[in-house]
Amino acid sequence: MSKRFQILMALIIFPSISLAQMIDTNRPGFTFSAAVVDPGQWQLETGFDYVRGNGSARSWSLPVAEVRLGIVDRLEFFLNGISWGWQDSGSTQNNGFKDMGVGLKYNLTGSDSAVSTALLAQLSVPVGDSEFTSDRWDPAIAFIWASNSAVPLAGTFKVSKFESGYQLDNGLKWAFPMGDSVTTFIEWEANMPEAGGDTHWMNLGFQLLRSSDTQLDLSAGVGLNRAADDYRLGIGFSHRF
Repeated sequence: MSKRFQILMALIIFPSISLAQMIDTNRPGFTFSAAVVDPGQWQLETGFDYVRGNGSARSWSLPVAEVRLGIVDRLEFFLNGISWGWQDSGSTQNNGFKDMGVGLKYNLTGSDSAVSTALLAQLSVPVGDSEFTSDRWDPAIAFIWASNSAVPLAGTFKVSKFESGYQLDNGLKWAFPMGDSVTTFIEWEANMPEAGGDTHWMNLGFQLLRSSDTQLDLSAGVGLNRAADDYRLGIGFSHRF
């Protein structure tokens, strides 16, 4: 969301807060926010994810944390994917620390544009335990956009390079207010590896503002084709410092 729109929403939802810019998070869902954290501030986004795979497969991830730090105007540094994972395939069980990501996000258009855009560059960091690491510094780039029109749409187009080849990920999100402090969204997500086995998802989410700096969220996703997992659930907490 643009800064002008965020200020307007702040005055409507929290009239006691003086022109405070509302927290803008990447979670929940696949689509990133085009906004960046202001210089000198940092933001923690964290949560719990559960995935029910095909058959009896299940997995859990906690705390699914991302730390975002504003460096200069329009530029932030981030660490994401900080998480411990559990996997249960029905026959085997594994748990351990997962690989995380490190990168930069740059807002291209500033806060007053009708369509806000950003570029993101990321490297995976192979710090995960044996069952949860690629043992590689896998790169990814993404283009992020958000329209602040009467129908607020946002999207992310991401290209990643893995040992098995390239993967394209695309998301399209429609967000709309629901009550005084709740925003809800519906999102289509597609994951398309070069080797095949595309997965498609329909994601739903709710974001509850507790203050200009604090957000709670709930999310759910349903696999739309046979290659996708059955469903996933998430709950999260975010705070700006």
